Amino acid sequence: MNTLILLEYNQFLRHKYLETLSKLSWEDFVKDRGASFPSLRDIYLHIIFVGDIYFNYILQGNPNYPSINYNEYDSIEKITKYLKQVESKANDYLSKVTPEELRKKIERRQKDGSTFLAPVEDMLLDFFQEETHHRGELIALLWQMDVAPPHMGFIQYLRSQTGK
Repeated sequence: MNTLILLEYNQFLRHKYLETLSKLSWEDFVKDRGASFPSLRDIYLHIIFVGDIYFNYILQGNPNYPSINYNEYDSIEKITKYLKQVESKANDYLSKVTPEELRKKIERRQKDGSTFLAPVEDMLLDFFQEETHHRGELIALLWQMDVAPPHMGFIQYLRSQTGK
């Protein structure tokens, strides 16, 4: 169940990044920076949205997930509210995960309409790496702005949780 620890780590960092991002001016937060999604806001919202899709649609067997309009999130408060909603549902799901659930295969639909079966644990690891990928973008963009990202390595995180 180490996958679940990785997801806890992601959640910890998600909050640290929100703290850092919320200290930026709104103009800096929404400025188009030419990354995978135009702005820091859009990259951060994409991270939350992917969690929403995975935990509230894909892992529940519902392939009919919504789209997101990034411009509707015109304040840190709205982003924080969305984050809390998504994490609440995700944490509820994760609190009930068993080894059997991790092995269960679910159908995953690709953008081209094709499907395949994948174990839940693989899907959770895919979500972990997706967030890590976009967090790397946030790190690079913050560095370009001379803002220190709140990064904490996984081993550091584990030590902070155990006090060792």
